[in-house]
Amino acid sequence: MFNHYVHAALARERASDLQAKAQAARRARLTRTRRQRETPSVPRPRPAIEGTPAALRDALGDLSRLSDVVGEYGPSEYEILLVDATAAQIDEAVDRLKQELAKHDVELAIGSACYPRDGRTADALMSRASARVRGAVSVDGARPAVVLVDQAMQDLYALAERIASGSISVLILGETGVGKEVLAETIHRRSSRAAAPLLRLNCAALTETLLESELFGHDKGAFTGATQSKPGLLESAHGGTVFLDEIGELPLATQVKLLRVLESREVMRVGALRPKPIDVRFIAATHRDLEAQIDAGLFREDLYFRLNGIALEIPPLRERRDEIDALAAQFAAAVAGSLGRSAPELSGAALDRLRSYVWPGNIRELRNCIERAVLLVEGGRIDADHLALGTRRARGSSPPPIAGSDATAAAEPRPRAGAVERHQIVAALASAAGNQKIAAQLLQISRRTLINKLDLLGIERPRKGRS
Repeated sequence: MFNHYVHAALARERASDLQAKAQAARRARLTRTRRQRETPSVPRPRPAIEGTPAALRDALGDLSRLSDVVGEYGPSEYEILLVDATAAQIDEAVDRLKQELAKHDVELAIGSACYPRDGRTADALMSRASARVRGAVSVDGARPAVVLVDQAMQDLYALAERIASGSISVLILGETGVGKEVLAETIHRRSSRAAAPLLRLNCAALTETLLESELFGHDKGAFTGATQSKPGLLESAHGGTVFLDEIGELPLATQVKLLRVLESREVMRVGALRPKPIDVRFIAATHRDLEAQIDAGLFREDLYFRLNGIALEIPPLRERRDEIDALAAQFAAAVAGSLGRSAPELSGAALDRLRSYVWPGNIRELRNCIERAVLLVEGGRIDADHLALGTRRARGSSPPPIAGSDATAAAEPRPRAGAVERHQIVAALASAAGNQKIAAQLLQISRRTLINKLDLLGIERPRKGRS
């Protein structure tokens, strides 16, 4: 009897692209095939990796297609890349694999991910498949039960349940790491669109050009390198939900195009002549103050009102400390389970320290803290010494000093490097008469970087032609 973990990462992207990404990211020894448009001219892949038990080797050989790729992920762990497979086909393949190996008393922990439902890159697909192997995310995309001890969180999720049945756009607000994506997933699963895809996009993760291609798609020949047509996120999510994380980072030019989609419910691919109708629900999330960004000219007011059908604000973890015990226990059990251990107990001293910390990184920081503790603990008990907590003060944990007070006079001055950079940016904008593109060229940085620095340093974005 032995355990094997099979990561099934599915994609409809070109096999060669995903193979290169997977090899670089995982450094796996892959048995490669190259899929052709009509009939493949390469031999059938041989998943006979050294040390692979005969039962698993034979089962993989029987189930693999000419276009599939099988690779060794680690000791007794394997990856299977099924090119152009649908979610139904992967479910069928998983069932057949389980049935075949059950005949030989082989136990499997299988995690699968399907493009574009679970991600649009190789790394995103592998991350979701690995999470399902560990049990962090179920096969239907659901996470472990949400901890709802605090009354404010109970009221928030009750409201989310009520609005889930409609198609109103939802804007989720909250600090980084409070669980905005978890709430978005909950709304999708409780809606009538649950059987359709929930597609995610982090607006801060891509350049403006790539962001538009991911959102709206492109036709063949739309630009150099566009060798085939590609549907965008909005088109792929037809009938489902689109989750736009970090919507406050969306460039203004892309905001205009997204507004047009929200108003017309049609999407125009890059290089296309005719728009395509879509049926999509929008859920957006941000940690920024969008109203302040509107005043600063960084976010369109009309787009804000379109996205803000109803706003749900998640309180930070420091305001719901009665949930820390349950969250810590849940994270400890999940990490220990992925390591094949029993869940460690948290001592009273450890819990006291967790409750007294301000958690500037919120739930994400708590999860990382518990994961480190589980890895470091040698016995079955986590003590305060196993917790590596920072000393940063949470945003908003103490009010700024009043101008003219003794506290203001004693405050530390702005670092000189920041003051120098601020002066250089202001001077470049003045020289360019407020034109941000020219100012960015003078500073030898991208326009997007300039905009981020303006926001970071609190410099108001000037209008063109006004210094």
